Amino acid sequence: MFQQRINKRPFATLVIASAVLLAIAGCSKKEVTSTQVVASVDGEEISVHQVNAMLGKARGVTQETLPLAKAEILGSLVDQQLAINMAMSKKLDRSPEIVAAIETAKREILARAALEQIASAQPKPTEEEAKKYYADNPALFSERRIYNLQEITLGKATPNLDQVRARVASAKSMEEIAAWLKERNINFAPNSGTRSAEQLPLEILPKLHAMKDGQIAFLESKDNFLVMRVAGSQQQPVSEAQALPAINVFLTNLRGGDAIKAAKAEMKAKAKIEYFGEFAGGEAALKAKAQAEADAAAQAKAKAAEDAKASADAAAKLKAEEQAAAQAEQEARAKARDAARAQGGK
Repeated sequence: MFQQRINKRPFATLVIASAVLLAIAGCSKKEVTSTQVVASVDGEEISVHQVNAMLGKARGVTQETLPLAKAEILGSLVDQQLAINMAMSKKLDRSPEIVAAIETAKREILARAALEQIASAQPKPTEEEAKKYYADNPALFSERRIYNLQEITLGKATPNLDQVRARVASAKSMEEIAAWLKERNINFAPNSGTRSAEQLPLEILPKLHAMKDGQIAFLESKDNFLVMRVAGSQQQPVSEAQALPAINVFLTNLRGGDAIKAAKAEMKAKAKIEYFGEFAGGEAALKAKAQAEADAAAQAKAKAAEDAKASADAAAKLKAEEQAAAQAEQEARAKARDAARAQGGK
């Protein structure tokens, strides 16, 4: 009934999750008093704090359904403890795979907790800030549209982008652009569908908002290039009162994300970070190398396609010339025969 799925998790996941929680809490664990214990499974105690922690994550719990929710959560914790006891009896907590997984999960939990603490410490957006965001983004709110879009997605490593831009600018239809890309063996992914303004990347929304129905444009997003045609659109504005709650959440998350990004940059600048072996040079060098290899592969593929097309065109031209020469020879012979017959008849 309630959104708790502990009793449905894989057995190994139960062991890892529980062991991680115990490992993190172990260094600061306080004595659990008898009044805090709500159940015992073969001597292993389950506390009211465990119940309350899971209750805080449950959704759809009301005052009327609270007793039933607690009962279901307690049942899940008992089932979990039974599985953990079995794992411990089989010494699964000593398995190298489980130990490694526990350490990985522990690192993720601790890192996430530290970053969430940074985000939660940021001041909440004021009403003035939320209203300003509403006024500054008409494409999302007061002039919001529902778009019927035709799209062609191109990778960041797409070759001959200037030619692609020029072709898009002169094209009359998406089919024409797709055919042109196919002729040059340029990889692309077509798509179409209806999307509202808030479902579109923020970096392209203002440009898309300025487009009229039927217009085609070449746009760049963070991850790729897009050829987009607004096949049709419908105005569906959102009032300030409707938008403010969502804007507050968005600005809160944005502010927290910016704070986390800044904190990461500061920590990285202060830390002594060394890279070894195949990772020598660090993240930036590895990304640059990977991008260079991807670009080189894309260019090589494009050149191979151009060479293959040139070879095919040359072969077709040679065949046409041979056919024309053969036809001319046949016509010459026929003309010679006709001339000889005419001469013989005199």
